[in-house]
Amino acid sequence: MADQRPGAPGGTARTDHPDEHRVEVEERGSFSFAHCTCGWFAPGRRSRDKSRRDAAGHLLETGAEVA
Repeated sequence: MADQRPGAPGGTARTDHPDEHRVEVEERGSFSFAHCTCGWFAPGRRSRDKSRRDAAGHLLETGAEVA
């Protein structure tokens, strides 16, 4: 089975729309991952709630609007 994890927390920023921040939480098996359109991502978590908090924290750090 191929490793589907992101490389490292923090990731690399996209250059096409660097100011854009839309965060999603994706599930892969028993883990969930928060990631953003800017290229940021959080480590895999077993707790979906922790992934959502990681995502909200990223939005707060960047000053993006939290929905």
